[in-house]
Amino acid sequence: MGIFGDDKLQDQRLDALENHIRELTQTVQANQADLAETRIAILGLQAKVDEKISAADVDPTIVKLNEELANARKELEKTSTAASESWAELQGGVNGAFESLSKSVSSAYDRLKQG
Repeated sequence: MGIFGDDKLQDQRLDALENHIRELTQTVQANQADLAETRIAILGLQAKVDEKISAADVDPTIVKLNEELANARKELEKTSTAASESWAELQGGVNGAFESLSKSVSSAYDRLKQG
């Protein structure tokens, strides 16, 4: 017997909580992707305004960052369509993709500051 004295009601509540957590997680990750995209755009603009590094130095970095952003968005899409039993595994992939993207953006920003 469930903790509420009604297994069916308990299962419904747990399912509702799980769905809510998934939706929140997907929203946060979509925001992470949007934020990374904005940081990439700002990085390119800052490089052009400051003229600290040449366009040849900026363009490959921006292209690489955009590729990583595309990869992160693909991983995010996978979690949106994942079955319940594989959700945690796919979530780990998304977290890894965003972590890699964040490190790359930070590294590019640091190179720009040093330039």
